[in-house]
Amino acid sequence: MVEPAQPQISIVILNYNGLEYLRKSIPNILALEFPSFEVVVIDNGSTDSSMLFLNQYPEIRTIANGKNLGYSQGKNIGVQTARGRYVLLLDDDINILEPLLLDKLLNKFTEREMGFLSLALVDSSKTVTEWYGGFYGPYGLKLRAPVPIDQIINHRDQLVEIAAPDGGELFFSLGGYDEAQPYFLDVGDIGIRSIILSGKKNYLYTRACLIHLGAARKEDDKTWCWKYRYTLSGISRIAFKNWRWENILSRFPVILGYFFIKTLKQLIIRRKIGVALSLFKSMALTLKQLPDTIKLRKKIQRDRKIHSDIFFKIHNPFSR
Repeated sequence: MVEPAQPQISIVILNYNGLEYLRKSIPNILALEFPSFEVVVIDNGSTDSSMLFLNQYPEIRTIANGKNLGYSQGKNIGVQTARGRYVLLLDDDINILEPLLLDKLLNKFTEREMGFLSLALVDSSKTVTEWYGGFYGPYGLKLRAPVPIDQIINHRDQLVEIAAPDGGELFFSLGGYDEAQPYFLDVGDIGIRSIILSGKKNYLYTRACLIHLGAARKEDDKTWCWKYRYTLSGISRIAFKNWRWENILSRFPVILGYFFIKTLKQLIIRRKIGVALSLFKSMALTLKQLPDTIKLRKKIQRDRKIHSDIFFKIHNPFSR
C-alpha cells in the first residue's frame, strides 16, 4: 500500500477492544489493490492491546478517544478526520477478502447518483445472512428473512435499492450520525435522511460481501440490557424526526406493542429484571429527547426533497 498525500478513499474503522479481529483484518485491508486510500482507526477507549498492535503499522492513522463515545460519535469523528473524498466505514470485526473491492465500489458509486453504497455482511462461519440492507415492513419494523449469501452475490442486479445500509458503507457525508445516544442511532437514521433530504437512493452492491468475525463476541445479560436501553428510544427518535405524521400515527403504536411483547419474552428467557428496566429507561429517554427531536423534525421536514416516506415501499428482492 502506498499512502498518498490526498487519498481518494478513506477506510475508517471504529474499534473497541477488537484486537483479536484487527489481527486478522488489518493485513487484508492494507493489502487492498487500490492506488489511493488511507486507513484510519478510531479507538473508543479500548482496554486491550489494540492500540499497541496498531502502532506497528505506521501507515495507519489512529485516533484514541480515551473513552467509549458510542457508535455515532465515534464514527462521526472518523468521518471528520478522513482525508479521502469517499469514506468506507467498517467496524473492528469486519474483514475484507476481495483485494479489488475498493475499485469495484468506487466504479459503482460513481456510475449513478446515490446516497449510500452498502455491502452484505456474513458471519465467517455461516453461509446465510440477515445483514444485507434495511427494509421496512408494513408497520415500520425492519424485517429481513435470512438468505444464502450466494443468492445475494448471484443476484441478477449488481445494485439493489435498500432503505438503509448495513455493514460497510461508502458515502460522502450527510451531516453525520445523530449523537443523541451511544447506540442504535446510526445507519437506520442516516439512511432515511439520505433518501428524503438528498433525493438520492441507497444501494446494496451484490457482487461482494464483508466477513463478520465477531459473531462469537460475548454478549452477556448486562451488555444486552445496555443495548436494549437505547433500542426503543433510537427507533422513536428516527420515526419522530423523519417520518410523516400519518405514518407515525398508524405505525408507531404497533412498534410499541412489539417492544412490550419482546420485553415479556426476554424477561422469561433471561429472568433478569434489568430487561424491563431497560425498556422503561428507553421510554424515559424518548421523552427526555422529545423537545430536541421535534426541533430537528421541523428542520428535516422543511428541507425534504422527497415528501413521501418512500422508504417504506422499497421491496426486499431476497424475501421469499
